[in-house]
Amino acid sequence: MNKKDIIFALVLGLIISFLIWPVWLNLHVLMNFWSYRWLLIIVFPILTVLVTVVAYLLKRITNFFWQFAKYGLVGVLNTLLDFSILNLLSYLTKIYQGSWLALFNFFAFFIANINSYFWNKYWTFESQEKSKTQEFAKFFGVSVIGYLLNTLILLGITAINPMFHLSASQWENVAKLIGTIAYLIWNFFGYKFFVFRK
Repeated sequence: MNKKDIIFALVLGLIISFLIWPVWLNLHVLMNFWSYRWLLIIVFPILTVLVTVVAYLLKRITNFFWQFAKYGLVGVLNTLLDFSILNLLSYLTKIYQGSWLALFNFFAFFIANINSYFWNKYWTFESQEKSKTQEFAKFFGVSVIGYLLNTLILLGITAINPMFHLSASQWENVAKLIGTIAYLIWNFFGYKFFVFRK
């Protein structure tokens, strides 16, 4: 572990803390604690550094833990970026299902994936690939399949009336979460074995 890993972990934690805010507003839960949101700016950088240190210590067992922990932290960042954009657009428009939701999801996906490419290339997988165009094309291809999987799950679940006494925005986020889990699993193996293969 070097200074770059610590700095990246701190930056990730800081960005993550701000990305939680639009999701929190749209879900409209625990609003009594909204004034304490600034504590996230302290808590998340500390947590991301701790995860990085523990993963580095586990690296002695196998490099997989180190790489997967970095992928996980970047995944949290990208997931929150994706969720934040989707939630912000839904919050502003009050649209929680239908074709507009697919458009919002694409916009959120596109920005999160550009971000994901650079974090995964330079930190998680530390790719030295010179042909950036070909590598990015592979990355985007794997990500588009993941996006389609994510969007189909999102649209399928939000087409059902909200269950468990959830609001439309909460139901949207349950659907997005289920789609995101499938998306993250697909992307990790696609990135590791196809895009950033050494």
